[in-house]
Amino acid sequence: MKTLAVYHKQLGDTLLLQPALAKLACQDGEDVGLITRPGFEPVVELMPGVRPVTWRSAPRVERLFAYDSGDRSTMATTWVSARRKHLLIFSDFYVRFFHPWLFHDISFRDQMQDYRGRYFWEITPGDSDHGFEPPQLCQPPSTWIPQAAQQQAFIVIHPTSAWKRKCWAAERWIEIVAKIRKVSNFPIVLTGGGSEWERVLCDEIAASCRDGDVMNLGGRTSLREIIGIISKSSMVLTVDGFVSHLAQAYRRPCVTLFGATNANHWHIETEHSKAVFEGENPLSKTKTMEGITIEDVWAVTVPMLDGAT
Repeated sequence: MKTLAVYHKQLGDTLLLQPALAKLACQDGEDVGLITRPGFEPVVELMPGVRPVTWRSAPRVERLFAYDSGDRSTMATTWVSARRKHLLIFSDFYVRFFHPWLFHDISFRDQMQDYRGRYFWEITPGDSDHGFEPPQLCQPPSTWIPQAAQQQAFIVIHPTSAWKRKCWAAERWIEIVAKIRKVSNFPIVLTGGGSEWERVLCDEIAASCRDGDVMNLGGRTSLREIIGIISKSSMVLTVDGFVSHLAQAYRRPCVTLFGATNANHWHIETEHSKAVFEGENPLSKTKTMEGITIEDVWAVTVPMLDGAT
């Protein structure tokens, strides 16, 4: 192994690092290692050309790239032996007094309005065999798909995120389920995070739907199972978060709802990935989840339902 990358941010952010890691692996002609948060291994294992590495067991490498300047990444960088160490960050605001002694090179570039995945790819030095492509993952083992979701085709609704402010009201999701039921026979699988409030939201949606309309797995799945479910889904409806990036990685048709978050940073528009937000300006800081109407979401959902398989 010639190259290690270090990154300790959220799970969705880590998935968006994949194109940059693929670029490094292409340059090396072999796998690169990624030191990241414990528990993220299922995602890293499925990144083409990437292997999960712990900071304690990291081999000596030719080069190390740290994509954040937080304490955990700084500690890992200090521990690892590398011929050259590079820090790639947004601005000099994040540079601490000891960083020049730890890193041989410090580069910073404002993200501006770039998609985070493209930003990572562009700030990573060196050539690539091809242009930027959105994140992608290898197919997971079939054992990662829960028995309850091993159906030929199904729609996933994942209404939760790590932050409550990113979520849409339960009653609006209930209306979307009812609309889907009128035009499609696809089974609907409801998933969500494991925190108490996320379970409550999923339970509220499921309890208010007609019997048999949804299969409620909210808060009942592991990370591996969520990956398995999304990889086999026919379509995904969700809010800004990891599941949206996961659907993109598997090129699954996906509708993502954005509140105050800048959609330009966390979404790339493709034929299979669409964003919904209040108004017409993704940069507006006055956008809210409450401002997204059922009609807004349904207008984007219908064409994608027609193409779902």
